[in-house]
Amino acid sequence: MSKMKAVLDKLKNALETAGAVQFLEPAAEPEAIAEWESEKNAALPAEIKEFLQFSNGFEYGMNFMVFPLGRIRIIRDWVGVPDGWLHLGQLIGDGCYIVSDENGELYKCDHESRPMLEKFPRESFAEWIEGHVLESIYEDYDVFE
Repeated sequence: MSKMKAVLDKLKNALETAGAVQFLEPAAEPEAIAEWESEKNAALPAEIKEFLQFSNGFEYGMNFMVFPLGRIRIIRDWVGVPDGWLHLGQLIGDGCYIVSDENGELYKCDHESRPMLEKFPRESFAEWIEGHVLESIYEDYDVFE
């Protein structure tokens, strides 16, 4: 089982326990993801694909958002971010974005701070979700693993 799959299982369980499944969207079919990649001539990162097959879009408060397929955009004319990268979602309000390069590497992009681009170095995206989103749900709804 992948790290992302394990984290997504915990996320689903936490939301079900909290009675908050309204945050989940229907899963994106692998065929729809492949079609998006073909149409855009762009590759989605593996962890994002796995997330979309769990929930095609997800938003929890102001802390975390993964865009559904229809909102993922190819970046053009952003200061400090190469054209052709993907805008995949947001972290911690609207000031920090989830982006990926042409190799599917995930980065945090914050136009207000330096460094502007920060690779998920010490933690994978799954670990970030576990440490931030899951912890918020546990606290907000007083539920535990």
